[in-house]
Amino acid sequence: MSALAGPAARITVSRQPPSSALDREVWGPGVQPIVVVKDAAGVAVPGAVVTVRLTSGTATLQGTLSATTRTNGSATFADLGIAGPGTYSLSFLTSSISATSSAVKINPLPPEAATGKWDPPVAWDIVPLHISLLPTRKVLAWGKFEPNGTMGMPRLWDPATAPSSAPMVRVDTMLFCSGHTLMADGRLMVSGGHKQDTRGLDVTNIFDPATQSWVPGLPKMAKGRWYPTVTTLADGRVVTVAGRDVTSTVVLIPEIWEGNRWVRLTGASLTLPYYPRQFVAPNGRLFYAGERVKARWLDVDVVTTNGRGRWTSSAGLTHLWPYNRDYGAAVMYEAGKVLYVGGGGDPKWSTTDPKASAPTATAETINLNVTGPHWSNTTPMHFRRRHLNATILPDGQVLVTGGTSGGGFNNLAGAVHVAESWDPRTGQWTELAGNSVDRVYHSVSLLLPDGRVLHGASGDASGYPRQPSHELFHPPYLYRGVRPSLASLSKAAVTYGETFTLTTPNAAQITQVRWIRLGSVTHAFDASQRANALKFTRGSGNLRVTTPTTGRLAPPGHYLIFVLNRNDVPSAGTIVQVK
Repeated sequence: MSALAGPAARITVSRQPPSSALDREVWGPGVQPIVVVKDAAGVAVPGAVVTVRLTSGTATLQGTLSATTRTNGSATFADLGIAGPGTYSLSFLTSSISATSSAVKINPLPPEAATGKWDPPVAWDIVPLHISLLPTRKVLAWGKFEPNGTMGMPRLWDPATAPSSAPMVRVDTMLFCSGHTLMADGRLMVSGGHKQDTRGLDVTNIFDPATQSWVPGLPKMAKGRWYPTVTTLADGRVVTVAGRDVTSTVVLIPEIWEGNRWVRLTGASLTLPYYPRQFVAPNGRLFYAGERVKARWLDVDVVTTNGRGRWTSSAGLTHLWPYNRDYGAAVMYEAGKVLYVGGGGDPKWSTTDPKASAPTATAETINLNVTGPHWSNTTPMHFRRRHLNATILPDGQVLVTGGTSGGGFNNLAGAVHVAESWDPRTGQWTELAGNSVDRVYHSVSLLLPDGRVLHGASGDASGYPRQPSHELFHPPYLYRGVRPSLASLSKAAVTYGETFTLTTPNAAQITQVRWIRLGSVTHAFDASQRANALKFTRGSGNLRVTTPTTGRLAPPGHYLIFVLNRNDVPSAGTIVQVK
C-alpha cells in the first residue's frame, strides 16, 4: 500500500452492476462494477485486493472474482456474470470491510438461445445457387436462369439492401455448374460453366471485387468442366479437379493455375464424381475427402514417369460408412481436421463404389495432423440428409441446414427443415429451429460477417421447384447476451507467423480468437471456407494475435476474424487478409 494511505477503512461501489441481465451473460465492460477503497482519512488505498460474492441465493457468480485497486483506489471487475435466474446483490470485500451493490435481476435465457431463429424468406430475382462472400463484404451470386428463362446473370448484392435491387454483373458465358473459390488476392476464380446439361465449358472467369467486373482475356483450360471443384493451395496457386467436358466425358486430369495460365497435371489421372470435397492439408497436399468411399491425396508438384502430379491413398483413408456419400457435405473445421456428414441415397448415381438406397445420418471425422490418419465415427445427425449444407460457425461448431432424408436423387417429400449443429468438443449434435422453405438440390448456406447464416436457393433445374429466395438463420449465440466488440485491427493484411493487434474494449473477457476463410458455395459444398483458432495474449484494451505459421494451415486469402467470450458469444467479424 502507498505510504500516504492508511489501512482500508471504507469501500464504496462507484459503478453498479447492471440492473438486469441474462442468465450466464458476460456483462459488458460498461456495466462491470467498480469499487473504491479509502482509508479513514479518505485517502485512496492502492494495491488492495477486493473480492466479490453473492450476498445470498444458490446462483453462481461467474468470472474473475477479485480485482486489485489502482493508485486512485479503484478496482474494476472485468468479466462478471451470474448463472441462475433471480434477483441478487453483490458483496465486495477487502480486509474486514464490505459494500453491497444494488440489485441485479437475472432473467432466463430466451428459447432462441438453445434453438436459434429463422427470419422469413427474402426474395431474389434469381435462384442464388452459386454464392460467394467477397472481401468487400458484398455477395456475388448466380443461378441457371433469369426469370424470363434466359441465361442466368450474376448479381452483386450488398446485404444491407434488398437482393431484388442487386445490380447485374454481365458475363458472356453461362457460369451455371462452374466451380469457384476465393483466390489469395481476394478475386473469385470461376472454372468452367454450362454448355448444356452434363457438358462443360473450358472458360476461365475471374471476378475482381475492387473493380466489380470480370477480368478479360483469360486463358482457357485444356478441357471443359461442368461440376468441378476449385481449391486455393498453400502458396496461392489454384487447382481445378473433375467435372465433365463439352462432350460429357469425365475429365480425369486436374489443371493448376500458375503463372496466369492453366497447366495439366498429366500424372494425376483419376475418375472422380462431381464437385469433389477437397482441402489443403497441413502436409501441403490436396486432400480429397469424398464423396467416394476412399479418400486420397493429390501432390501437384511431384513428377513421375506419367507426368506431373500424383494421387495416392492408404487403408486408413477408407470411410467407415461403406457407401458413396454423394451430395454429402464436408468441412475443415480446424486446420487438418475434417468432418464429412450425410450424403448417399441415390441407387442410380454414377460411381463404381457401393450405393445406398437412402441418405445417411452418419458423420465421420479425420485428423490429418497425425501420422497415419484414419476416419473415425462421430455421433450421427438426428436426420438423414443429402443435398445438405455444412457451415463453420464463429464458435467452432458446424451448422447443417436443409437437404432431404428421402432416397433417390432429389426426393422433395423428404425435405428436412430442422437445422442441426455439431460441437467438435463433444462430438454431439443439437437440434435447432427449422426454416420454412424446402431447400434441397441446389441449396446453399453462407456465413455472413455479422455471424448469421444465409440459407437459400434450391431447384432451378431438372424440373424441380425454383426457390428464388433466402432465409437468414440467427444461431443460438446471438441470444446469449451482449456480444464482444472488435473495434479495429492494427493491419488489414498480415503475413504468416506475424503478431498483430486487435483493439477491443472486451479484451479482459476474450477466451478465443478465431478466423474463418470467406465462403464460396454451390451444390452442398463450400470450396473456400475453413477455420483456425488463433493464439493470442491479452493487453489493456487489446489482444496480440499470432497468425498460423504457413499457408498449409491457412491458405492465403481473406478471413473473417472473431473474438469470443467464455459463453462462446462472438463479435461481428472483421475481414483480414493473410498473404
